[in-house]
Order: sequence, then C-alpha cells, then structure tokens
Amino acid sequence: MKNDYPLYIKWMDISIWIFERTERFPKNLRYSLAQKMDNLCLEILELIVQTIYSSSKREYLIKINIKLDVLRTLIQMAYKMKLLAENQYQYISKELLESGKMVGGWLKSA
Repeated sequence: MKNDYPLYIKWMDISIWIFERTERFPKNLRYSLAQKMDNLCLEILELIVQTIYSSSKREYLIKINIKLDVLRTLIQMAYKMKLLAENQYQYISKELLESGKMVGGWLKSA
C-alpha cells in the first residue's frame, strides 16, 4: 500500500542518497550534523507512513513540512562547510523542493 504513494517512494530514495553522503562526513561531524540529518530523514519517513494510515492527515503533513525545512537548512550548512559538492547540493535541493511540493499538494487535498 505504501508503494502507491509517490512521496513515500521519493523519500526512500532521498533518504538512501543522504545516508550515503553523511557516512562520508568527517568523524568530528558524523555524530552531530550527519546524525541529525540521518535522524530527520527517518523521522520524515515515519511521518509519511503515519500520514498514509491516518484519517487526520493535516497535522502529520504540517510536521513533515517543518522537518523538511530543518533538513534543508542542515543540507545548506553541510554545503557551506564543503561537505557536499555543488552538484550534490543542487541535486538534493531540487529533490527536497519537489518533496515539499508533493507535501503541499497532499496538504491541499487533505
């Protein structure tokens, strides 16, 4: 059933992409910035699943939007710290923007 939701499928791909990048962060940032980014990905995934099964989707979608914004901020920080290359930053920024639009569309229909 979850595979019927484009946001769920997209978020799985985004999460894996982010996990693959954060595991390469320097050791001194792996347990702070990288771990926070990874945890946010998992929290967003959990909220997406909760939204799928919930009758009151609106509150979950608002939480997803907030966490997406925090993740965008951390991604930007990682880029400014030169932990992500410019092409990586552009790619993930585009994917996060698209995910945000999907959440917004779902929110309008809820």
